[in-house]
Amino acid sequence: MTIEKIRQAIDKARKGIAQYLEIMELFPNTDVSVDRDFQRKFNGFYRIKQRPAVWYKEYYSYLEKQKNKTPDFSATLRHLHSVLKRYEPSFSSKLVATIDPNLPIWDSIVLNNMGIKPPLYTSKTKIYEAERIYKKIQEWHETNMKSDKGQLILQIFRELVPEHNKISDLKKIDFVLWRSRAEQTASPDRWERAPASR
Repeated sequence: MTIEKIRQAIDKARKGIAQYLEIMELFPNTDVSVDRDFQRKFNGFYRIKQRPAVWYKEYYSYLEKQKNKTPDFSATLRHLHSVLKRYEPSFSSKLVATIDPNLPIWDSIVLNNMGIKPPLYTSKTKIYEAERIYKKIQEWHETNMKSDKGQLILQIFRELVPEHNKISDLKKIDFVLWRSRAEQTASPDRWERAPASR
């Protein structure tokens, strides 16, 4: 990814960055289990749609209850699966990353860059597999944030985004990846691959 491509990705991400900053500013100061304005903004930013009312109620109630705790992807994934009977690795990761912005989001582009296929929804071991994969996503981000490319993205992001100090380094890179997803999908070898399965 060239400097120009990084700059273009950041420019394309500006609307999303503004939405994210608003969500993260509202989060600590509102009861997200009942605040419809927060929920609407969160749903729009993370593209949560077409879920039954009981799903939204449980999701935001759980997010509120976890607000001042140490977020845990596995616990969130298993809770939503137990209560809602749904396998939600992506939305589980978005919940914990809202509480701790240094945690990564489960994203198809990152998985593609890592050379990992997500478990099938029908898999009987999908919960266990998702937990293992999420740990690899964390390792992947830690490695790539320290890489020359990761450091270049962070440098340019800080230069172009005045509010960069309100956004974690992991999230900065996430914004660039998200807005350059077509290139990343076409060229997954541009980032470090995941380590071999243990």
